[in-house]
Amino acid sequence: MPRKKLQQNIIEELGLTDLPEETQTKLLTGMTESILKRITLKIWEELPEKDRGEFEKVRAAGEPEKIDEYLHDKIPNYEEKLQGVIKEFKDEMKDTIADLKNKMGD
Repeated sequence: MPRKKLQQNIIEELGLTDLPEETQTKLLTGMTESILKRITLKIWEELPEKDRGEFEKVRAAGEPEKIDEYLHDKIPNYEEKLQGVIKEFKDEMKDTIADLKNKMGD
């Protein structure tokens, strides 16, 4: 999923559309970094050790399409696993937001 689309999806799903744009941007920056770290960890866990050196070379080239293609080839069900990481993050954030709203309502 393209980064911009992912960010808009997160804002909408978490019910943050009423926040000022500047606040949304700050939240998205932190959330995006967190998601990318989680995705990187998941990739590292799933990628066979023998393929990690080659992956580093592909990643260093900085071509997102080639990185994505490489990961699709090396990690079974890559897209599903990627979406799982994103969903898990969103679910955690929804719970956190609900908890904050409950505390503010008390």
